[in-house]
Amino acid sequence: MRMKNRLLGVMLATAAAVFITQSCSKDEDGSVSGTDIALAQDEAYVEALYDEVDNMVFNEVKTLDDDDYVIAGLKSTFEDVCYTVTVNHPDTTTFPKEVIIDFGEGCTVVFNGDTITRSGQIVVTVTNRWFMPDAQHIMTFNNFYFNGARVEGTRTMTNNGLNERNRLEIGIELENGKVTFGDAYMTRTASHVREWARHINPLNDTIFVTGSANGINVLGETYSRVITEPLVLVRCAEYQYRWAVSAGKVDITNSARGNMTIEHSGNGCSGDVIVEKDGNQYEYQFRYKYRNGNESN
Repeated sequence: MRMKNRLLGVMLATAAAVFITQSCSKDEDGSVSGTDIALAQDEAYVEALYDEVDNMVFNEVKTLDDDDYVIAGLKSTFEDVCYTVTVNHPDTTTFPKEVIIDFGEGCTVVFNGDTITRSGQIVVTVTNRWFMPDAQHIMTFNNFYFNGARVEGTRTMTNNGLNERNRLEIGIELENGKVTFGDAYMTRTASHVREWARHINPLNDTIFVTGSANGINVLGETYSRVITEPLVLVRCAEYQYRWAVSAGKVDITNSARGNMTIEHSGNGCSGDVIVEKDGNQYEYQFRYKYRNGNESN
């Protein structure tokens, strides 16, 4: 087994860096309740958290695949990072193979005033070389924390091949998803498809995300989540070329509270999010270091 400190490359595939600092509501009378706002922010936070995991895993495994799974000598144009990657079969013929991304007791990256701290391990089963149709990255978590939130579940990314528009489609399934914030937790099952529109310059690629999710929120209420206008992901230089949501709309149905929408109107990489319920709106900007406007820990 070979080990090497890895470097943080261009963050790739799910989605979704949508970016949070607290801001004031459009509705000065507060018709969007504080509870609804907090639930909407939790919703956006959990989705972005799993997406950031997807981005890291896709980037790491694709880089390994490009280098025939030989770790030695890989370099990045970005800063050193404090995690390690191991591969149990460093060759191009033995599959499935296991890739472990290990953040140890804590690994922090800071970008444009935002912060992500990870600890524990992401374990990835790679079923075939990524460019092969039906190849999968199957992710599980070993005591993995993201800014103090414990992440669980099985996340599967599948190469669905090219669609009729000659764009790569990636299927993403989440089973038994659970994110624990201290003594509260949120569950999630999800199914999404990413349509990847490539450009001559990869930094100008665009991803369109569709799909749905459901689960139980931190108050014990059931919810369902449907993307009604595809989420449009672009790369942002100010966020070290992570993907950011620049447009799209999500409808949330809550068993106890009715319906509300989350609209991403980021105008590029600003990360603006609008929560709307009963005709009233609340605006904020997403940041990983905040949950419900409070510093994550």
